[in-house]
Amino acid sequence: MTGDGCGAGPAVRETPVAVREPVPAPPEGSAYASPLPARVPPPSTPARTTAPAPRASAVPGPGLSRRKPAATPTPTPSRLAATDSTPAPEQGTVLRIGSWTSSVVRGGQEEIDACQEAVQWSGPDFGKEDGYKMRTAVVVGHDYCGFSRFATLPVGTRVTVGTPRETLTFRVYARYLTPGRGTPAHGLYWGDLTLQSCVGPDTGFTYLMRT
Repeated sequence: MTGDGCGAGPAVRETPVAVREPVPAPPEGSAYASPLPARVPPPSTPARTTAPAPRASAVPGPGLSRRKPAATPTPTPSRLAATDSTPAPEQGTVLRIGSWTSSVVRGGQEEIDACQEAVQWSGPDFGKEDGYKMRTAVVVGHDYCGFSRFATLPVGTRVTVGTPRETLTFRVYARYLTPGRGTPAHGLYWGDLTLQSCVGPDTGFTYLMRT
């Protein structure tokens, strides 16, 4: 794969707008729901139906626009790739979506391109995330490495993250699809956890809150 990344460039945030409930998903290509759902009953505020407006930030996005190489790296027994049949590793951080699991490591572009694990690109350690304080954990992976589901999870999907200390549960409250595999992640990291991958020629983001 060559070229700039899916979501490369400075990421930006604006103050989130609270809503009472996630808004049902519209056709792909449009944003829905506000950046963060309300944890307590909010004042009467209409839900946003457009993507957050860009605002400057220093967090760059990963390079996910690279095309699939001629030979995709083969997972080794010690570094398990995400599969539906592979059991979760005994140690470390493990992300689980239904029966699908993947280990999660902190890293940069090299770890993403290695195609071995999901990569925590930015944000605090799991258990210390707080979307209301702009402390979003961002986990990414190439679509051709098996992580395309990061961009397509339905609203309401339950996702767990197991760490050596605890098991955390998150729920999907919104998704956003932005055109292009090499576009900047302008204000597109939200919630307690953002999952990011490419979907065909586009870049998808899934937003989750810890329950």
